Amino acid sequence: MLRLLLLLALLVPTAFAAPTAEERVREVLQRAAPVDQDFLAKAPFAGTYKLSSLVDFSNIQGRLIASFHLPAELTRQLSGTAPLLISIDGSPHAWSIHRRKAGTLDENLSLITLTCYAPDITWPFNRFMLASDGTGVMVSGAQTFGQLAYQSYVSLNQGERQIHLAWRIEADKFVPKKMALLDATHLAARAPNLYQAYLVPVFRQLGPGVAASDVYRVFEQIPADPKVTRAVLPLIAQLAASDMKDRDAASAKLRAMGRPAVLATLRLPASELSPEQAERLANFHATEGWCHIDSIEAARRDEVFLTACLQDENPAVRAAAESSLAALRATRGLPAR
Repeated sequence: MLRLLLLLALLVPTAFAAPTAEERVREVLQRAAPVDQDFLAKAPFAGTYKLSSLVDFSNIQGRLIASFHLPAELTRQLSGTAPLLISIDGSPHAWSIHRRKAGTLDENLSLITLTCYAPDITWPFNRFMLASDGTGVMVSGAQTFGQLAYQSYVSLNQGERQIHLAWRIEADKFVPKKMALLDATHLAARAPNLYQAYLVPVFRQLGPGVAASDVYRVFEQIPADPKVTRAVLPLIAQLAASDMKDRDAASAKLRAMGRPAVLATLRLPASELSPEQAERLANFHATEGWCHIDSIEAARRDEVFLTACLQDENPAVRAAAESSLAALRATRGLPAR
């Protein structure tokens, strides 16, 4: 009897242990569309990563840029064009990543595709995809459930000269439509409803639609890491150098530091910056991400934006977003979730 009790004591904690990251991702995948389940049926789980450790997003004069820089531990697990199943820090969804050749002249597997499977999102899409070879960018959102003729989708394909949009949505009675644009600055004006209701949610789910500079302005209570601040101060000083090459080099180093540098530079006293430094930092913040919110104050009351922040890779952002959402719902007389 004593031996049996000891055995049960050892088994009980295991039985009630929290699911691992792999178990959570595979459980989500079980609710995904059959075609997605088949695609990932033999995909090994390759770990949990911060989104910013995989890809950076920027918008340079209307050109959308997605720069993949996969960690060595992830690259080692990639085998040819076979997909890997991964989890993204802060995201409740399942993700996959795979490579292939970008075109007939491409000798390497340079086109990287990152896909988010979110079967619990009912509208408008539940599968989100980003692909880039460093030059072109392809982004899509698709609804994978229901009758094929009534499954909404939107896709954006940026080539060397134009951006091509294609979509089929309920608002257009599921009639397929297309549009060509010169650059991303025309998206909101040429297709305002499509942009706000369909493209922005896709951007936010994949990362470029929740720019770090917006997030850290909205949650101004989040402090910068002192170590990062100390690291950026010499670069801030270099932004005021007499030689433009030195100024450009400092700007490039700040961009390479990513989100931590965005937060650290936003917390610097504006009164201590020269006009050159202020202008370069403003450009750094403006080009990070693909689209930005119009009003910081409005974003603090925007349930959609705050909900998107619940998937931020920074736990401090997730906590701040959760607190803001609870306060917002209380103000509106809604029950807490």
